[in-house]
Amino acid sequence: MKMNNQKYKRKLKWILILFLVAPLFLSSIGQCQDIRATLRKISEKNRFSFVILGDRTGSTPESWNILDQAINEINMLRPDFVIMIGDLIEKELNSTVSIQDLWSEAIQHIEPLTMPFILVPGNHDIWDQLSYQIWLQTMGKTYHAFNYKGSHFIILNTEENHGSGEQGLGEKQMSFLKEEIQKHHQSQHLFIFLHQPVWLPSEKEKFNWSEIESLLEGTNYSIFAGHLHVLASKQYQGHRYLISGPTGGKMRLTRNPSLGFLQHYTWVTVEDEKSYIAFIEPGNIYSEEIAQNAYKRYLQGLYLLKGNNPY
Repeated sequence: MKMNNQKYKRKLKWILILFLVAPLFLSSIGQCQDIRATLRKISEKNRFSFVILGDRTGSTPESWNILDQAINEINMLRPDFVIMIGDLIEKELNSTVSIQDLWSEAIQHIEPLTMPFILVPGNHDIWDQLSYQIWLQTMGKTYHAFNYKGSHFIILNTEENHGSGEQGLGEKQMSFLKEEIQKHHQSQHLFIFLHQPVWLPSEKEKFNWSEIESLLEGTNYSIFAGHLHVLASKQYQGHRYLISGPTGGKMRLTRNPSLGFLQHYTWVTVEDEKSYIAFIEPGNIYSEEIAQNAYKRYLQGLYLLKGNNPY
């Protein structure tokens, strides 16, 4: 009888343990299923990323160092492609350096990028008829468009007057823009890039911006510009208007992120109908090499002191 009581107590003990543990076990299974479901949803999203580089001009030769650092970091982060908002080269007054030499120097700094690079024309890239013609020979079209994963990208030239002789974007470029917006009205995103922020009151009329905004009605669009060497952004009727600050270019004030004065590049993540923005200051992203060096210098040395081989 005593033996039966002990068996009964053991059974009761295990029943109680199962009673307490089972919900935790079932809960963990449920959490795993939730995680799998979430991962499936993420994988099904039309997701990609790209980087926007800001102006490099108006600074010292050290400005290349900032751009080079940014390019090194971008190669580690591996976005799908990179767009520079303009002003890659700079023709100095009374300089004997040819425009072709300026482009040769600039291309040497851009070449290390391991992903596609798209350059928007800036007022330091094109400033007269000769520089316009050299752009055509070196970089190709001054305005163009492309599709990527359900989004449509439009690259515009705010310096087109040096080629067309017309004010603002010019008749041909305006026709191109209208056609692109009409054709891709239903795209998940319309991303428009131009160097000068032509929506500002001082430029709005010159570039027929009110007409452009009316064409964009009903689309999911974002506008990106540069030129002012300050980081600034606003939301207008649910649309992003972003002025990218410099990536090597001169700032009007000393570093003050709260006022938009900082060297940076812009990381854009696109997920279906939404896009997300982050700004990165060059200089604090490290490659795996730093960890490998730490292993060699610290851990390996520590093991050797103890007489072990850390392989």
